[in-house]
Amino acid sequence: MEQKAKNIFYGILAVLTFSLVLCACPTNSGAPHPDPSRLNLSGQVYIQNTEPLALLSNSKNEEYKKDLKISDGGQGGTGEIKNGQLNYSIGIPEQMGSVGEGLNYLKGMYSDLEFSSEDVNAAVVTLEVIDSDEYSGLLKYLLDINFDILKLTIKITIKTVNYIYVDNDLNIKADKHTFNNNDFGFPDLGFPITLTTEKINLDLKKGWNALYLEITAQSNIPPGLLMPSDPDSSGPDLSALRPTGNLKMSVGDPGNLNWTLIPSDSSDISDLQPPEPPEPF
Repeated sequence: MEQKAKNIFYGILAVLTFSLVLCACPTNSGAPHPDPSRLNLSGQVYIQNTEPLALLSNSKNEEYKKDLKISDGGQGGTGEIKNGQLNYSIGIPEQMGSVGEGLNYLKGMYSDLEFSSEDVNAAVVTLEVIDSDEYSGLLKYLLDINFDILKLTIKITIKTVNYIYVDNDLNIKADKHTFNNNDFGFPDLGFPITLTTEKINLDLKKGWNALYLEITAQSNIPPGLLMPSDPDSSGPDLSALRPTGNLKMSVGDPGNLNWTLIPSDSSDISDLQPPEPPEPF
């Protein structure tokens, strides 16, 4: 049951962090980058406590204290985790692809999506752990769970930051839109998540840009989910869940998000990555 809870958690995290690489905006707030052609990332690394009671009580995550080797998938950056501290640096990415092709699936979320130019090339940073069977990747996020046992409701908020490089200035526009996780290649959680996005008007500047996303989803919890009728079943029936939520985007890094390791033993971990875009982006 505990492993099932962990898989559910990482499945939801996969859905809510899918938008990490969908758009970006300039870093004109938060920590500035004096040289837009170089990105430097650093900070304490944490381990997410995924025990059910810890998740529901928002228990403090544990600081990671060891060393790990990391990779950005051949983008040309260098870095490591040393004594639990991340240090990573990258200049101009070695592999880029057309924004018009690589982000084409955004049009499923925004039917009126407009790029100022589809000829701009781009690349995103995805950090992987390459010398551990225990962890597979690293994400910068903050999780908050509000569980009301009396009202049988749950509210999950995930705040994330991602980084994207563009080789020319780019503007992305779209109006408010609502989409369902079943519209894309999301992991099968056994229930739909419906998100409503805010209107966007994002100006990307040539070089590295940061995007802050805040995704909040809430749902009523059927009583049978907490007390399954069949104690010998493999897990709770999640089909009655119907979470809905909102996705907000803004400029920069708020500075209160943590670099957190993603365990390899989650059956949903591979779904933390978006659908494969055309090579090489």
